[in-house]
Amino acid sequence: MHKQYIKSLSWLLGIAILITIFLFFRPQGFVATVASVGAPGLLQWVLLTLIARFALAETTVAPLKVLGFNMRRLDAFWIGWIRTFANQILPFAGIAAYAHAVRDRVGISWSELASLASPQFFLAAAALGLVGLIAVVVNFDALGLSTYVLTATYLTVVFISLAVATGAAWLIETLPERLSSRASKTAAALRQLSQRRNLIARLVIYHVVVILLRGGRLWVLFMAAGANPDWREMLLIAAIAESTMLIQLTPGGLGVREGAVLGGAALVGIAAPVAVSVALIDRLLVVAITILLALPAFRIYRVSRLS
Repeated sequence: MHKQYIKSLSWLLGIAILITIFLFFRPQGFVATVASVGAPGLLQWVLLTLIARFALAETTVAPLKVLGFNMRRLDAFWIGWIRTFANQILPFAGIAAYAHAVRDRVGISWSELASLASPQFFLAAAALGLVGLIAVVVNFDALGLSTYVLTATYLTVVFISLAVATGAAWLIETLPERLSSRASKTAAALRQLSQRRNLIARLVIYHVVVILLRGGRLWVLFMAAGANPDWREMLLIAAIAESTMLIQLTPGGLGVREGAVLGGAALVGIAAPVAVSVALIDRLLVVAITILLALPAFRIYRVSRLS
């Protein structure tokens, strides 16, 4: 009952945010923007998505190999869609479905599997922080006071991620008992992964590539909408949009990610109706491709538990 209540509440929150954004900014050119994307734009979006998914699959395959388990990249690719589908139902629900699929596929124990989950979050956060800092630097002259807020935010993300990754005792001890225990286990898992030369750096790079490719998807849609942001502006929008991964309040970041895209676009001078149209189209495409590819993934791996 408690989980069902949270599920309904998170969905309602996401839908409410999305409707509020749509009604407030009223993107009158939404249909025209959809038409302007066309088959070439759709093909580019799908191609970037698939490449990003294979890069993300590497973040599963490489750590498992360190622990002595071999998973095919194609398996990791399909299981990734199971995780995404589950996340559309309940925030972080994808972790449970993903864990079941990986465990069934390679026979890894629950304790070993759990040791890989938290490190991935911190490594992804570190990658996001690095991309965000670069985006702020290349857009420094155009951001005004926002420069200081964004710089402080991304510096904090990188600092905390690296502190946990290196097992900084002073930081872990200051956390509440429940969090400190988890942080200690995360640090221990990262030390185990670091035994393989350059693995941590490779995993961070994979996450950076995923962030850039997802930003590329948005760039395709902005170009189709006639906004034509340059690479520096697009990097900033992508970093802000991806920042929603840090706090999953709604399923798949529903409404929250769209608001982040709108905010990032506003910082570089893109009209709000255009940004809303792009964010909504991106959401619809994500939902469509997730359903399309999750169905065969569920059939292959027969995962039934989503939460």
